[in-house]
Amino acid sequence: MTRIAARKSHPIATADQSCNGVLVFDPEAADWSGPAAVTWRWSAPGGAGTSWQHLSDVRLRRTQAYGRVVLVAASGGRAAMVREDTGAIVWQTVTPADSPHAIERIPGGVIVVASGAPGRLRLYADTEQSAPFRTVPLPRARGVLYDPEHGALWAIGAERLVRYAVSGRGTATTLTEHSTVRFEGEGRDLQPVYGDPGALWFTDTYGVYRLDVATRRYRQVDGASGVSAYTNQPTGTRIRARSQAAGPRGWGGPTVEFLDADGTPAYARTRPGAEFATVRLWTPDFR
Repeated sequence: MTRIAARKSHPIATADQSCNGVLVFDPEAADWSGPAAVTWRWSAPGGAGTSWQHLSDVRLRRTQAYGRVVLVAASGGRAAMVREDTGAIVWQTVTPADSPHAIERIPGGVIVVASGAPGRLRLYADTEQSAPFRTVPLPRARGVLYDPEHGALWAIGAERLVRYAVSGRGTATTLTEHSTVRFEGEGRDLQPVYGDPGALWFTDTYGVYRLDVATRRYRQVDGASGVSAYTNQPTGTRIRARSQAAGPRGWGGPTVEFLDADGTPAYARTRPGAEFATVRLWTPDFR
C-alpha cells in the first residue's frame, strides 16, 4: 500500500450495482473484501426489473432539515434523497421516461437529476414528492455538479460541458446557460479537483481531463478508456473507476484504482463480485 501523509483522506463512496447499494470504504483499509472495510452502507429498496435497478450515482450533501443526506440515482428510473443517520428515504421521484445517471442538490432546496435518455436536466423541489418544475434539454446528460465557489451548476453530456448560472430559490429557480466547453467524446463524469477551487475533472469516451474554470481550457491527464468516475483526495491521490468487463453489465468492475498526484498508477482495491458504477469522496464539501 502506498502511504500518504500530509492532509486528511476522506472515506470513499461507491455505487455497487451487484448488490444495488451504496458502500463507503475506509480509505486506510488495505482489504475491501470483508465487512471491516465498510464504514457506511445503504441498500436500494428494489433491484433488477424495478425502477431502482442500475444504481448509478451517490453523493453526500448537507441540509437544514435533515442534516447530512445521501443523494442517489438509478438509471432504471429513480432518484432519491436519503438521511445519512437513519437510511430513511425523505424524498424520491420515479421517472419511467428517463434514465437518471447523476443527481445534485443546489441551494434553495432544489434537486437536479441528469438523465442520459432522453437527454435533459430536471429540477425538483426537495420538499415535495412531485413532478419536476423545470426541464433543461442536454443531449445524453450524464453528470451534474453544483459549484458554490462560482454559484454555478455544471452539467456534462454529448461533446459538451455546460456552465449554468443559477438564480431564484425553490420552484422559482432557473438555469441560464453561461458558457460551453466543447470536446469530442461522450461525456461521463464531472467532479471537483479537491484542493484547487479553480479546476474540475471531467471524463469522456477517450479519457480524463482537467478543466481550468477561468479560461475554460482543458488538458488530458489520463488516457485510460472506459473511465466512469474520477476524483482525488485532498492529499493529492487520484481515484478512478472504469469498465473492467468483469460482470454481466460490462460498464463497471470490482476494482477501484488509485494513482499518485501526478497520475502514476499506485495501487488498487478490489471487492470480489462488485460492479462499481461510480466512486466519490464521502464529504459534502466542494473543496
